[in-house]
Amino acid sequence: MRYFFSLLALLLLSCPGFGQRFLTGKVLRTDSKEFLVSVSIENKTQRRHDLSDERGAYRIQSMPGDVLIFTHVGYHADTLIVDSSMLAGDYPMYMDPKPQTLRAVEVGSLSNYQLDSMARREEYAWVYDHTTPPRIERKRTGDGVGINLDLFRNASKEDKDREKLKKRILREEEEYYVDFRCSREYVSRLTKLKGDSLQQFMMHYRPTYEYCRKAANVDILVFVNDNFKKYMKREEPASAVN
Repeated sequence: MRYFFSLLALLLLSCPGFGQRFLTGKVLRTDSKEFLVSVSIENKTQRRHDLSDERGAYRIQSMPGDVLIFTHVGYHADTLIVDSSMLAGDYPMYMDPKPQTLRAVEVGSLSNYQLDSMARREEYAWVYDHTTPPRIERKRTGDGVGINLDLFRNASKEDKDREKLKKRILREEEEYYVDFRCSREYVSRLTKLKGDSLQQFMMHYRPTYEYCRKAANVDILVFVNDNFKKYMKREEPASAVN
């Protein structure tokens, strides 16, 4: 009987997912409580990685005592030592923004954008490095022989997960580039718009990434001015338009 229970315990422990625990929650900005997207989370103890999603949510395999590091460009990195209470429910992680330095406003000055882009590339290096151990726990056979089908399934899923993350990071990098070429500061200086009006204008008349890649500095200026004229006409009362 003792042999039976020992064998049963061994089989359960070898099953994918058995005994795994996850730390979950949202990553938030300390001062505004806004959620932070694509924060890189590393479990140093288990050598696992994850990214917070589009709503700031994260989920990473963890055990009590594990050391986790949260990093995001423009924010101070934070270290967390996991305890049992954190694993009992969602655990919010707050990150402090770094002090804003004087940044270039002129269109076409890529120094700040390039620095941030390089920092993001370094932060997400684990996504592109296929030698990085996977986030998924893989099953190992006790004697080290035979074909483990779970390993192949998990390896395939890992590759798919990496490709999804690469595409997501690429989309976000394109958005960062558009934000740089057509920044809030630059648009506000040209149009004199502020606050909600500026936000509304920038959302409605946002250039595409493809356009920004091809556009010269003067093209961006003309784009903003032409669309500002359209915006002002749209804002006029109906009687004045007619």
